[in-house]
Amino acid sequence: MPKERLTRAAVTTGRRRVEFRELPVPDLSDGDGLLAVEAVGICGSDAVSFDRADEPARVMGHETVGVIAEATASAVARWGVAPGDRVLLEEYLPCGHCRFCRSSEYRWCLESDPDATPGALRYGTTPLTVAPGLWGGFSELQYLHPRTVLHRVPDGLPPDVATMALPVANGYEWAYRHGGVGPGSAIVVIGPGQQGLGCVLASRVAGASVIVAVGLERDGARLDAARSLGATHTLVSGPDLVSQVLAATGGEGADIVVNTAAGTAAVFNDAVAMLRKSGRLVLPVRERKPQDGVDLGVLSRKCVTAVGMRGHSFDAVESALGILQDELALVRPLATMTVPYDRVADAILSTGGAGPVADVIHATVTVAPQH
Repeated sequence: MPKERLTRAAVTTGRRRVEFRELPVPDLSDGDGLLAVEAVGICGSDAVSFDRADEPARVMGHETVGVIAEATASAVARWGVAPGDRVLLEEYLPCGHCRFCRSSEYRWCLESDPDATPGALRYGTTPLTVAPGLWGGFSELQYLHPRTVLHRVPDGLPPDVATMALPVANGYEWAYRHGGVGPGSAIVVIGPGQQGLGCVLASRVAGASVIVAVGLERDGARLDAARSLGATHTLVSGPDLVSQVLAATGGEGADIVVNTAAGTAAVFNDAVAMLRKSGRLVLPVRERKPQDGVDLGVLSRKCVTAVGMRGHSFDAVESALGILQDELALVRPLATMTVPYDRVADAILSTGGAGPVADVIHATVTVAPQH
């Protein structure tokens, strides 16, 4: 019998626990492949998930950049890439035939949404017990399911910058594609995390005239980053926040507010108060608790359009990769932590503010030697 192939992987086995294991490499069948992982970015959701005690053992990591190591002929034909090509993976594994997939909004596909479909497949969250187990980027080889959504990485874009494409794509999706920011717009971005900074960057590229980034007292480094990306105003949340936004917008209020921070009643009410009449509120927050004190009536009084939002489209990721390439000098400083594979726990904890490195904006784990 041929010797079983193994690959090294970082397996999350409990709250803030990682074990390095040798996992079997699957034999390829029709339509799938293997990725030689180069680098994986750390998402804020990784920090939240890593801190939970009730998560299953899994290989985490969904902001993955690597080189196609192996692929079947049908996979090459479907994906339009071949072994040796450098690609970025999306976390979604959509069915490809539902109404959402056929309208290009595959991020809403129920087959890739664990909230709607228990056991739904996604990169970075699927349990180790689901064969072949190599569902995340924190492994030397990652399994490529036939339903993989991937993007070519532009030549010359460093892997640790390319891993930022998904949070930047979220910002592009929320601020531009759904928020409608454009030349002369006034936009407020609440929350200067990775996605919030992506909104700031997208607004600058779109030509917004007023870009207000809002954070907390502890967000000094992130608000500095927002200024470097094009924010015209950076404000610390407080009792006079709404009046400061109104002053920044000439008393009229913002055209768009994107709330990437907490989904509390107080933040919601402030966000609506910052908007001009007929403004647009984009809400990608995922607050799971009902909120008392939300003033829904003001939505009709101000004719506000409120849009619930999550994730990114294919076009948004393609645009994000182009922005990262075009603005490389501008975005390079956002890669504030790059560590080798054996420090994956440090990278995740630091992203959540509980690790050895302070003020992390975007952390990257390098896995395999870069080609």
